[in-house]
Amino acid sequence: MHSVLQNAKSLGKKYKIRCSEPTRFHNGVKMDSEPSESNLLIITKRDRLKLFIKLYWRSIVLIATPIILLPVAFIGVNNAYRCFYIFLISIVYWVTDVLHPSATSMVPIGFYSLIHMAKKEYVTQAYIKNELLDCLAIMIIGVAIEYSQINKRVALKILMLFGCSHYRLSFLLFFGTMILSMFVTDILACGLMMPLTKSILMELENMGILEMYETIAKAKQKSVYHEVKQLRPTDFTIFYFLGIAYSSSIGGMASIIGSHVNQIMKSYFELIFPYGPKIEFPHFMLLNLPGVLLQETLLYLWMNSYFLGMFRANSTIALEIGMSEEEVSYIKTLLAIQYQQLGKIKFHELIVGAVVILTSILQVSIIASQFRQTDHISLHSHIKTSAPCLIGIILLFAIPTRLNFLDFFKHRNDSSEPLPQSSSKACLNWGLIKRDIHWSILFTIGGSCFVFEALKDSFMTVEFEKFLFIFSSLYPTMFILVVIIFCKILTEFASNPCVVYCLMPSIARLAIKSNINPHCLMMAASLSCALPFHLITGSPTNAMVAAYVHIRPRKMMYAGIGPSVSGILIIWFTVVVWAKAIWTDILLEPEWSKLNTFDSLNEHY
Repeated sequence: MHSVLQNAKSLGKKYKIRCSEPTRFHNGVKMDSEPSESNLLIITKRDRLKLFIKLYWRSIVLIATPIILLPVAFIGVNNAYRCFYIFLISIVYWVTDVLHPSATSMVPIGFYSLIHMAKKEYVTQAYIKNELLDCLAIMIIGVAIEYSQINKRVALKILMLFGCSHYRLSFLLFFGTMILSMFVTDILACGLMMPLTKSILMELENMGILEMYETIAKAKQKSVYHEVKQLRPTDFTIFYFLGIAYSSSIGGMASIIGSHVNQIMKSYFELIFPYGPKIEFPHFMLLNLPGVLLQETLLYLWMNSYFLGMFRANSTIALEIGMSEEEVSYIKTLLAIQYQQLGKIKFHELIVGAVVILTSILQVSIIASQFRQTDHISLHSHIKTSAPCLIGIILLFAIPTRLNFLDFFKHRNDSSEPLPQSSSKACLNWGLIKRDIHWSILFTIGGSCFVFEALKDSFMTVEFEKFLFIFSSLYPTMFILVVIIFCKILTEFASNPCVVYCLMPSIARLAIKSNINPHCLMMAASLSCALPFHLITGSPTNAMVAAYVHIRPRKMMYAGIGPSVSGILIIWFTVVVWAKAIWTDILLEPEWSKLNTFDSLNEHY
């Protein structure tokens, strides 16, 4: 009984519950309790409430959020604020992570259908979008890369050339991803870097330099007695994968090809203002490249300082990642031995590498050819930019990993090897896809696209326009900063191409009403939408890395603070100051802005 009492007291300390000794009486005289006797566990109402909130806070948020936000639904007489009410509920659920992201993505579809605000074609469009198809196709190609183990060969070569210093490796991976995303889409760049980064971290883990995951709990099943480990990524894993996700978004800003956001903005601008200056590839890259390089440098410094203790030499993590010269020499020898054990490059690796290069070249060619045509690209009509990735998948399903079928057509003699008894496996098969693809990403991206399309259809974007017009009396440069911050906040909660698609007409009208150059304001809004750093809903790249290594939302929200602040300031400087060197009249109200074609906009979109 004494042990039970001690356990009860320890439980009371853990949950701040007070335990009191029972009172004993003999002939009306109060006597001290013996420690061997059972004690009464008294829990006050306050302690009970604290324990209840600690255990069931997710359920409380889940139920209380729709009730607390209910007045928002009755602000206006139309469906705009009803739609915004559902949008706010989805935001709270995504930020607090009370439900799995896939389940949260079903919230807007279910609620919109319930109040008759969702049309059948919206659901279809939400799940057949360019960024969603790109994301799915690139994840499948990533499975083929891991199956061929070409990523392991490249990872060992990188470690042999650049060593195992986290500062050097992160510089190489971050800036390499940024450069790659300038010339292919940011989704493709991030998808190709994920298997390589994973392979590098696995090699570092094998050598005892870091751990990719840490065990947080062990659960025992009653039916079959065994332990199931629950793992979560360490700060090293989060550091590298968030770094490549952020770098792909930053690099995509630099060119029109690099991001669907830039492509949609260009199409909108040239359609609404046909007499305005054309947004050409060289001018666009010249405008954004200095800011991209500065933003990437600040990202590198922030991530290394936040996760690895850069500039804090005496911190625990900084001392942990340090290595002596003997350790460095031993690791180089070990890497060389491992690379030799791989042998010569295999046909399987060559095929997968060739398909990846072919996919990248075809995607760039298709996007470039579309902008040379007179037709404008819309969000729902440029699905053909995903065609190269889909063609690459077909090739991987069809091409075998070995050429042993050629043995049937060779001249044979007594010394020839026996003919193969089974056909060669393909470079990709459906079993691998079922096992390794994180299907939750598709629901997350589809739901985030759907919620903002509903905002546009309910004319809530017009209410956003009225809200921003309140600040139009400010000095033009300050008004541009307000638009940048507003768009940056919105793009955290919905897929950034969809945000640009829905907001650009309102931004163009706002520029005309405010007597500001639409070129300047639309450019500022689109660039700010290209940099979501806090939630998986903001960009397919965030969703991909979060599902790939199971990054918790809280980690991403904290890590994105530095890039968000620097991104806002750099975009503001780029549009307000640096843009004058390329377009001298970008801050002046031009005559061509009055010759707009909003009527034709409704026909095309």
